[in-house]
Amino acid sequence: MPALKTALKILSGAACAASLLALPAGARPLGYPGENGLPKSFADLIEQVTPGVVNIIAFERGTAAEPGSEGQGSGFVITADGRVVTNYHVIRGADELTVEFGNGEQFAAKVIGTDEETDLALLKIQNDREFDYVQFHRGAPVRVGDWALAIGNPFGIGQSSSVGIVSAIGRDADGSGPYVDYLQTDATINRGNSGGPLFNLEGKVIAVNSAIYSPTGASVGIGYAIPHTMAEEVIEELKAYSKVRRGFFGASLRTAEMTWENDNGTFSSGATVEALVAGGPAQLSGIQVEDVILNINGSGVMTSVEATRAIGKLRAGQTVPFEVLRGNNVESITVNVTLGERPEKTQLDAYMGVDTGGNTDSSPTVPDSGTGLGLVDLSANFRNSIGMRSDQVGVYVDTVAPGSHAARKGLKSGMVILQFDQKDVPSVARFESLLAKAKRAGKTDVLLKIRTLNGSENFVGLPI
Repeated sequence: MPALKTALKILSGAACAASLLALPAGARPLGYPGENGLPKSFADLIEQVTPGVVNIIAFERGTAAEPGSEGQGSGFVITADGRVVTNYHVIRGADELTVEFGNGEQFAAKVIGTDEETDLALLKIQNDREFDYVQFHRGAPVRVGDWALAIGNPFGIGQSSSVGIVSAIGRDADGSGPYVDYLQTDATINRGNSGGPLFNLEGKVIAVNSAIYSPTGASVGIGYAIPHTMAEEVIEELKAYSKVRRGFFGASLRTAEMTWENDNGTFSSGATVEALVAGGPAQLSGIQVEDVILNINGSGVMTSVEATRAIGKLRAGQTVPFEVLRGNNVESITVNVTLGERPEKTQLDAYMGVDTGGNTDSSPTVPDSGTGLGLVDLSANFRNSIGMRSDQVGVYVDTVAPGSHAARKGLKSGMVILQFDQKDVPSVARFESLLAKAKRAGKTDVLLKIRTLNGSENFVGLPI
């Protein structure tokens, strides 16, 4: 819930509607332009913006058998009537929420809306008074090397500040899901900073601190934050609808296997349609399995991730052109697709063939004579019970035949196979399909990404 993940989870940078910041009279927007647009010291800047930064206390009620728990994170006020931005994982599962200001004032809060896909949440302080607030950056794009000020509540010790620079833009963090390109900073971010603001020198929010990369659990100078462009758009959707209404294409994609190389590296050439949802927008429009998507709504796509993000920027009901290659044709064709509304995650799991029951209660496969593996589909509840991330899919290793290739490679019952040759494995059927395809291609071994018994992840080369 409130713990900051060591390895985590962009929509287009369209400006938010002015209504989000249309505020009651008398509210004080915070910031510090200083002389020539810059603060004379960080102390001046921190003094100005900290009244808009809050601690989030998330309490989960317990049961007779299990006591309740309390976690803490960070957030920031964006409107005078007390709307607060934080991370979804900070408030996930909480029964009671408290917003605490740096001066010790505390107020109850309720959830207005959440978006698990981008790890954002919007809260409302339950009080009629007006609050000082901070503002999202609007202006020149953030650049690598820009100063960055992080304020939050690390480890629940109280409001703290740290300074660094923007280290990188457009980062993919492990487990971040398909929609987020992170901003990376070396401003010190630790557990409890989740949901807090990353400011520029004008006191404007350039990102929402969300995750760290850390082999130790503490900051090693690699912090990930959700860029303000994406955060504004998501928050506006949450304000209006309590959720983000993303477009739904209705197909699973993989990066096209056609590649080329130059001095800068190896590049792919599109996203291949791997499977279609029966009756979904893609199938109804005439998209076919093995079509290679090159362009979506005028924007070229090079990989399945780029395609997913391009679709995620679109909204339900939009009709957009998809440029695709079909069969052995060298000329592309255009297929117009009217997008549906993206279903809830449980429904998406069903489309992908992921068991969503209470346990791993499906019958295991008979151990494959080539691999020695007996596998079971994972239920959502079981994934949660073993601590898998909500964005992960995989198949459970139920049995390993003694003396088999799998046994000799160290695979054990209780492990989870996450990927097969860098392709996600949402179901046993998918694993078997990939295995059959690899054998038809004459492959003698494949690369598996494994979740081990202690929760770590590694790669295993498995002979087939």
